[in-house]
Amino acid sequence: MAAETLQALQIAAITLACVSGLFGVYVVLVVLAIWATYRHVTVSSKRLRWVTIALFLDLLAHFITRSLQFARARLMSDTNEELLRWSIPLTVVGNFTTTVAAFLSDGTLAWRFYVVFNKEKWALYLPAASVILNALLCWSADGQHLAIYSNEEFYEKTLLPVTLDITVAWGWSMFFANSLMTGGIIYKIAWANRTVQSLRESGGKKSRKYVTALRAVIESALVTWFGILLFEIGSLAPSGHVTTNKNVGLVVLEILPIFFGISQCLITAHLGILRETRDMVTIDYYSWQSDGQQPSTTPAFKVFTNVTTITDSQDFQVEMEESKSMAMT
Repeated sequence: MAAETLQALQIAAITLACVSGLFGVYVVLVVLAIWATYRHVTVSSKRLRWVTIALFLDLLAHFITRSLQFARARLMSDTNEELLRWSIPLTVVGNFTTTVAAFLSDGTLAWRFYVVFNKEKWALYLPAASVILNALLCWSADGQHLAIYSNEEFYEKTLLPVTLDITVAWGWSMFFANSLMTGGIIYKIAWANRTVQSLRESGGKKSRKYVTALRAVIESALVTWFGILLFEIGSLAPSGHVTTNKNVGLVVLEILPIFFGISQCLITAHLGILRETRDMVTIDYYSWQSDGQQPSTTPAFKVFTNVTTITDSQDFQVEMEESKSMAMT
């Protein structure tokens, strides 16, 4: 048995163990996210539900692919026939599902960034462009593995190193884009919390710092950011045994899509379960108004809508009508 074959088996075993554990957590969150979105009939809830289902099917294919890779690695065969019949197709499918998962998850993050920043045009175009370009960058590398069927020598000596470099570039590009979007959302939520804190205190209510922190972690997809950070650390590790360099980078790359799915489900479940708009606008704004102070409707609602679950015009109208009816009573 060749040393490379044994190493491939070890990597496949580590990968499958990590993917299985994370996928179990992800399945629970998928059920929660779908249930949460079924509780509402708004356009945004329907869209989030379809994105959740599409991402789940993609990650299910990813999980099956990694399971088959481990099953084939157990045969301890490093023949050329095994490479062409199983290894390359499974690699292509696994890479493709990774790119799709990143595209759907980052698309959800870009949408939240757009909403949090008051639906400014720049907050839509810049994140959307970065997500699309990043996906195209990775898809350009995914299909290059198929070149082995036309010219095996050219693939192994030229294309494979280039493909690995593109994958690393994809990781850094995504890390940079996610850092900006994640940091921007956290900053905006923290800024809004400081802005409305005085209103809460004037209304005799305590500041909900822990709730704000939890909201910032969920809506900024911080889970995905940590997953990408692990991948970047793994890709820079020094050469060595099975747990270093491209080996650990490969393991983290193959479990990274589950981080994408977890973040997307957390955002979806959060928006579906917590009716933050009703809680914050109705209670805080109207308690402030009842103190006899002159209300400033536009700034107050602008601050609240920056950090709440308003997702489209229909959602906003529903929340405003409910707030008005509660205020009348």
